[in-house]
Amino acid sequence: MEDVSEFLRARGVQEETILQMEEQKIDSDVIGLMDDATLQKYIPSYGDRIAIFNHRRSKRPTSKRKKGLYERLREKMTVRSESSQGNASGTETRKTQTKKLKATRNIEIGWIHNDTNTTKQVRAKQGGGTRKIKLSTNAGLNEILETGKTLFFPDGISPKGPESEFDFEVWDFKQNCLTAETCPSISTMYETVQMTMLRFYIATKRKPSANADSDTVEETSEFNLVSGENDDYTDVIIVLDDIQRSLNISSDPEITFGPHFGIEEDEEDTLIFENVPVPASPLEAEKQLTITVHHANTLADMITAFSDAEILNKSLNVRRILPDNKEEAGSGSGVLRDVLSCFWQEFYERCTLGTTVKVPYIRHDFPAETWKAIGRILLKGHQDCEYFPNKLSLPFLEQVLFDNVYSDLKAYFMQFVSSQEREVLMQALTDFTAVDTDDLLEVLDSYGCRRKVSAENLPKIIEEIAHKEMVQKPMFVIDCWREINHQHLNLSPEALTKLLSDLQPTTKKVCKLLKFDVDLTTNQKEVANHLKRFIRELDESKLQKFLRFCTGSDLIVTDSIYVGFEKMTEFTRRPIAHTCGNILHIADSYENFPDFRSEFNAVLESNVWVMDIV
Repeated sequence: MEDVSEFLRARGVQEETILQMEEQKIDSDVIGLMDDATLQKYIPSYGDRIAIFNHRRSKRPTSKRKKGLYERLREKMTVRSESSQGNASGTETRKTQTKKLKATRNIEIGWIHNDTNTTKQVRAKQGGGTRKIKLSTNAGLNEILETGKTLFFPDGISPKGPESEFDFEVWDFKQNCLTAETCPSISTMYETVQMTMLRFYIATKRKPSANADSDTVEETSEFNLVSGENDDYTDVIIVLDDIQRSLNISSDPEITFGPHFGIEEDEEDTLIFENVPVPASPLEAEKQLTITVHHANTLADMITAFSDAEILNKSLNVRRILPDNKEEAGSGSGVLRDVLSCFWQEFYERCTLGTTVKVPYIRHDFPAETWKAIGRILLKGHQDCEYFPNKLSLPFLEQVLFDNVYSDLKAYFMQFVSSQEREVLMQALTDFTAVDTDDLLEVLDSYGCRRKVSAENLPKIIEEIAHKEMVQKPMFVIDCWREINHQHLNLSPEALTKLLSDLQPTTKKVCKLLKFDVDLTTNQKEVANHLKRFIRELDESKLQKFLRFCTGSDLIVTDSIYVGFEKMTEFTRRPIAHTCGNILHIADSYENFPDFRSEFNAVLESNVWVMDIV
């Protein structure tokens, strides 16, 4: 830490900046983990940031990566020298290595429980959830069952009761009961089904001799209305004291067993139990709300829908009307994420000021109720989809959530102003005598500066202007949003900063999201490398489009993007995305990278993607 501080002092960086970095323990190792945008919050000067990165690199020993390259080069040279002595042994070694790579496979295991009234998947908060594990390719029905019992019945006990009170079965992803003949091994199942990820379910049913009353009471005495996807929820507990016990109420509106009446769901994440038709209970239907959004009028339609405060307590289903006035066929969580992305992009364009970071500005046609509706959209998006508009200025958001500003106002003001204004202000802060006085006064006058400027008081003046533009001017919006979000968004200033950073997509983060099958052919491996190279070449705008194409969101709100390969002709090949499941299908027949890049760019630049998979 002392080495970094002394280096910055030698370059003339302000002492308060150095002390701030020391207080937050930002040393050489931490700087290595920061990107340029994050480091800019502490070191505004671009030249100083380049210098500190180069200084850290010069102090670092030879990287492990280079050592790894040297080691691999030595191994290749050794193999070549030994190949002249015995090609047969080398071939045998490569076969052994290939077998080792295929010795295990990744699978998903969930838990389905039947309580004599309903059959439904048990969620993570209730001891279930979907677990990704690795098993031997030779593992069969018994190994899957024992693994499921270990996961959901640790030490023979589960939230539903002890293991001895249940009958167990193993179901496949289609809800078919598996036997030793139909599931001889995991490798056989993968070869038969040809799926990227195989999913099994441990199905339990209480034995007739066991007392099922306690389980029934537990299921019907209260239930959770959940919003969101996967295993992250916002819970609303409702005690059913005055409701008949005979009502068949599911504790999960996303994964339901039984026919669906008037509710569009993502069928890839929904298992249909074909049994006696049971209509949705009146209480469950009451907690679901379908809103209609026109593709060309997303901002106004969303504000109208969220003008009702009760929408925060309902599970949303979105119907979208396309520009040709036809209803989009797609439905599910991916459509909701896409609508939120579309809304905030339109909000940035029509309701904010600023370049890199945005601040809402007061409009005469936006009364308090309109701003409160937008505040509800922000809250609902975060609760249901973990979506949070990260282009909004951090000082503005801190004032909304904490009634105080903790971040560096000057640093964010430099991202708020135009590039030309930023250049003039940075030059004035660095060398006041070298800046063009007329240019500086013109910039300050455009923001209403009324003081005589000098080298000594310029930093203070810029901080005051920054506070006026990003906190004082939008105070009416801040008050409206605070009323909606203050009690519901339980974040600390540090957690808010981390949230905005985690949501921001970078090429490195997006490449890490990609998940491939372990057994890829040579062509598939080549196309997978094309995809990673394509992502690494994307700029910020196109990277957000790629994320939105695959997940429905232009921010990182998912842990993974599963990539599958399909056989397509040169005429029909194109990338296909399933946003609800975060799945991307691409052809495995590309002969070179330029063809892959050209066809994927054509899809991203079309701007409008119709979701036609229900």
